[in-house]
Parts: sequence; structure tokens; C-alpha cells
Amino acid sequence: MIDDWPLFEPPSQDRLARHADDLTHRATLVLRHGWDAYRHVWSSGEVLGTALVLSDDAELQRCSETTVSAMDRWAFDLWGITAGQADSDAGLPRTRAWFDSIRADVELPSRPQPPATR
Repeated sequence: MIDDWPLFEPPSQDRLARHADDLTHRATLVLRHGWDAYRHVWSSGEVLGTALVLSDDAELQRCSETTVSAMDRWAFDLWGITAGQADSDAGLPRTRAWFDSIRADVELPSRPQPPATR
């Protein structure tokens, strides 16, 4: 039966942790050295995942992607086909939470905040 294929099952917690560690490392490299050193060396998935961790909309646009389309791609890698589709159909809450948890571990440069309006 096709439902028994490992492709349909979500990756183990160990594999999810390795994905998170890998993207954290890649985000740190981009913050130190910029995208030019890596953009053409890493796979498109690695670039998209790193851009999502960094909330780098400019890099996503450079790849002809949006935050939603990139997360949609990652949902299937993170949760498997069945659960990835369910997450996608629900608006990607699990995938968003997963990337949010990684962002919390990356020291992002502070962005200037616009002045508060009264």
C-alpha cells in the first residue's frame, strides 16, 4: 500500500533537529559573510530555508518566492506528504511555528523601528 512509504511519514525528531541546526548555521554564515558567498552553492531549498529564518523577503523575491510559497515547500520536508498537505491546507501553522522557533536561536541584527505614532 502506498501509504506505508516513509515519504508519507514525518521525519524523526532527530532529523527535524538536524534541519534546525543546519539552517541556524547557514543563517549565521549569511549574517557574517552575506548571501553572495552561498547563494549559488547551496540548494534552492537551503537558500529558501535560510531566507525564511532570516525573514529575508528580498532574498525570497530574488528566488521568485514569497514567504508563503517557501514555507509551503518546506512543510512537506518537515512533516511528510500527508501532514505537510494538512499543514498547508490549514495555513501553515506548524511550519510557521517551527521557523519561529529557529529564529529565536539566531542572533538577528536589530532593525530600526519606525517612530511611534500618536
